[in-house]
Amino acid sequence: MQFSQPKEIGITGYQQAGGSGVMIKGATYNDGNYYTKLTPNNKKGYEKGIARYGNGKDALYVHYNFGKDDLRFGGKDIKNTIANDYLIVQMYKITSNEQITLYPLYNTYGPELNYIIVGRRADGRFVKYIDTNEITRRYFGWNGEGVSPVIYRDLSTQGDTLIMEYRRRYSMNGIAKGNFYFKWDENAQWFSVAQGEEQIIR
Repeated sequence: MQFSQPKEIGITGYQQAGGSGVMIKGATYNDGNYYTKLTPNNKKGYEKGIARYGNGKDALYVHYNFGKDDLRFGGKDIKNTIANDYLIVQMYKITSNEQITLYPLYNTYGPELNYIIVGRRADGRFVKYIDTNEITRRYFGWNGEGVSPVIYRDLSTQGDTLIMEYRRRYSMNGIAKGNFYFKWDENAQWFSVAQGEEQIIR
């Protein structure tokens, strides 16, 4: 497996101004109605609809419903989507030489910075391959309460491996950084996970 470097394809999520609806930036297609319940002349945010990022079989669809706080990412059919409760999502695309396309969904609404990586398999089905909240629980013992002690940053690829930088608080003022390596396993058709060596930066 050979993965391309991530390429940003757009942004979606809930706008911070109250009552503004869902933002759609970078979409090649959007079919939705404006959210006008609080601002009658609102032309910036949407209430309910579907947006497409990209074209052809590798396009990513976002199904949104502001009234239900519902964002779903995947195929045109809503049954072939993955739910995501991040507030602001930067969407990226990673192609491969084996008919698998990855879509890193990056939560950019602080103080947490997290990834969910969904993918379209060769058969067209979307699956969730990686959730950094699950990584934080498994490797750092976070119980899911309060703010996560780990933020995830730059994502890159090298051959069949995704490389993701993280930083974590190990004490009140102490910060360490490191990388996680997600290597594609041909037999399992999934990613293995390995943590690199940490460095103390503060």
